[in-house]
Amino acid sequence: MTALYGGSRSGKTFILVYALIIRASKVKSRHVIIRKTFSAVKRSIVFDTLPKVMSICFPNLTYEINKTDWFITLPNGSEIWFGGLDDKKRAEKILGMEFSTIYFNEASELDYSSIQIAISRLAEKNSLMKKIFFDFNPPTKAHWSYWLFIKKLDPLENEPLDEPELYGHLLMNPKDNVDNIDENYLKILERMPEKDRERFLLGLFGDSDDGSAYYAFDRERHVKETKKVPGTIFVTMDFNVNPMTASIMQYYNNTFYFHDEVFLENSDTYKMSDALIRKGYKGCKIIPDSTGSNRKTSGKSDHDILKDNGFTVMPTYNPFVTDRVNNVNRLFTENRVIINPKCKKLINDLEKVSWKANKLDQKTDTMLTHISDGLGYGLWKLDPISGKIGQRTHTEKR
Repeated sequence: MTALYGGSRSGKTFILVYALIIRASKVKSRHVIIRKTFSAVKRSIVFDTLPKVMSICFPNLTYEINKTDWFITLPNGSEIWFGGLDDKKRAEKILGMEFSTIYFNEASELDYSSIQIAISRLAEKNSLMKKIFFDFNPPTKAHWSYWLFIKKLDPLENEPLDEPELYGHLLMNPKDNVDNIDENYLKILERMPEKDRERFLLGLFGDSDDGSAYYAFDRERHVKETKKVPGTIFVTMDFNVNPMTASIMQYYNNTFYFHDEVFLENSDTYKMSDALIRKGYKGCKIIPDSTGSNRKTSGKSDHDILKDNGFTVMPTYNPFVTDRVNNVNRLFTENRVIINPKCKKLINDLEKVSWKANKLDQKTDTMLTHISDGLGYGLWKLDPISGKIGQRTHTEKR
């Protein structure tokens, strides 16, 4: 995989279209350029960058455009297709083919799950080495592109990549392309607000909006092997349908040890109960989101379902979100929380959850915040910030 990222008008797209034409000219083969919307790929690639690349770099190379299915054919029979993920019918047709190159244009607009599906079509049989290209203006550090190409961590598993050397990246900025852009455009970029200037002129990944929520968490200090000991096992839980989450912990030696987790998509409290029982945690003490006492994901209240399945549900009151997050950071700062490496979803949350407009960002990635919320409820129940016992009621929104 190769990613070209950086500021606006730095030549990223031009270079990757050029590389794709070179590959397609070598062997009869099929390639695809994908963007979030079909109208965008048609406007920016088919009618803009592609003609420029062909005119400047390949003036004698002819090609035909099929404007029904939207692909071009080169003289050797190679095809380059253009697709948008918003056009379901077109996307399904493209994903039914096999390709030698997949190029994700403006990849920061795409979610990682869609990219994974498309990559499965990189399977055309020929002599070409299969390639995946990306280009994008750098988003925030919470985005999957930062984790994949800069931190070399799998965005889903939050684990180091098996072959990190295969994930190359190159920073390209407008000042590297001054011969091909209007000098007044650089002045416009330089006058932008700081955040925009850093992104579109300097090609920097931004901080996660208003900042990392769990800034005190440090993978090197707080992720270690843990061992269950005789004594009480607590399950911290956040009630949600997608996902429903739970973390299994013990408290001893003045330290919280998180041994295990359950992360269920499109689920309910019955399925969570079954999952905990299968893992051997029946009868444990549940420290839940207090809203579960009146929230019903499955008919009965979530708390009642857990009780019916043999769990002890501890009474809780949700603190204010800022108090809960501050409490988590306090305990990490004191090195009193240890998380087992197998708790991948929890670690992922602690590293990626950020503030946005004074709230935890639950919109950028809807899978985030839930399992770390549960951790926060557990830590608050057993060791709250001194003087913060006057907690809010469970009827208030979190």
